[in-house]
Amino acid sequence: MRLLSKISLLLPLFSGYALANDYQGQGDEQDGDFHFAVMALAHTQDSIYVGGERNNTILPLPEVYWRNFYFSQGQLGLTAIELNDFALDFSIGGDFIGDTDRGDSKELKDMKDLDTAITANVELSYSGDWGELSLGTAHDISNKHEGYSLSAGYSYHISYGRWFIEPAVSVTYSSKDVVNYYYGVSEQDVTANRAYYQADGAVNYELGLTAGYAISKNQQVMAFAEMEFFDDEISDSPIVDDDKSLGFGVAYRYSF
Repeated sequence: MRLLSKISLLLPLFSGYALANDYQGQGDEQDGDFHFAVMALAHTQDSIYVGGERNNTILPLPEVYWRNFYFSQGQLGLTAIELNDFALDFSIGGDFIGDTDRGDSKELKDMKDLDTAITANVELSYSGDWGELSLGTAHDISNKHEGYSLSAGYSYHISYGRWFIEPAVSVTYSSKDVVNYYYGVSEQDVTANRAYYQADGAVNYELGLTAGYAISKNQQVMAFAEMEFFDDEISDSPIVDDDKSLGFGVAYRYSF
């Protein structure tokens, strides 16, 4: 399952609050330090694995914010620094950069099972009238793949009344430990039709577009699409048969 890795790119962490504030108008402020929201999400995405099936997912995503602490998009985090145009976040959560189910491929069912890794994450974000730039790093702390990733992203928020649209682009470098965990073939997984394969680090690129509408100060609807382009280190693997993946999703968010 790779869904939550997309959410951070396509559904900005506080997009619901931004929409709500736009709807309420300037001068209205949300009271208190505690905020809670629930997002219902439906998503579909291509699998790049040999024999992989399209991943169709429907799930709720709770969001909790208390002062500088939050739980959102599968991450438990702390905003250590928050200025008008700069923020520094530390978080812990699942590493959804790869698909632990290998696309539910019947051809790959005999391979060693994969578990979701837990990563420690650091993210810097800087925003202005020109958009928002983010830089992040994630490192496995659960001894699953013991790898790390580095990422950079850019998005531009455009609002018109209750509507908003936000194009985004990102690039992610994954260390060879991460790449081989999800896309490598170990000696124990070699078969007559599946060769041994170990890769180096990989750089993937992603384009995304999100559009949303504020129904009221508490309710928003959003739709998003993304296209990811995979490095040759990944697409050359014998268990991979594509070098790109297209996904779509819709979401409904209610803020309490």
